[in-house]
Amino acid sequence: MHRSKAEKDSESNVIAANFSKARARPGEIDIPHYDVRAAMGTGQVLPSDYIETIRHVTISLDFMRSQGISCTQPDNLAMITGFGESMNKTFKSGDPLIIDQGIKTVTTDGVYLFSLSGALMVKRLQILPNGVRVLSDNEAYPPYEVTGKDLDNLIIHARVLLAWRSQRL
Repeated sequence: MHRSKAEKDSESNVIAANFSKARARPGEIDIPHYDVRAAMGTGQVLPSDYIETIRHVTISLDFMRSQGISCTQPDNLAMITGFGESMNKTFKSGDPLIIDQGIKTVTTDGVYLFSLSGALMVKRLQILPNGVRVLSDNEAYPPYEVTGKDLDNLIIHARVLLAWRSQRL
């Protein structure tokens, strides 16, 4: 007895799926990972053994709120990667960092993505009466101040909101 094509297809163990580009559902935000490597130390050199593990993430806005994270607007969120040891107590070299590109000034102490005299960095910035103090979370890297005319060379690109830490268990 011969079965029809429809009968054969209905017995298949193949599951139909839509493999088109995933889109965020309501209450979620797509965050692109930019190929930006910011220095967390005295200089930035891409490690030869670096493997980019996250290229794009879809995250629940409720999760962000539950973590106490707010942003200027969801479209301003992006991910970058920082390299170096200067922020070691907060996050490690190679950890993906979620940033808010809508923040272009230092209005509160925090961790920022910024350029200083052309060098792209991720560091903690502390507001001073006449400038900012640049701090590393690793004591091996001493703090320094940016004041006076040097402030003209400080460009704030974004504030770091979240570090996606990888830790071997």
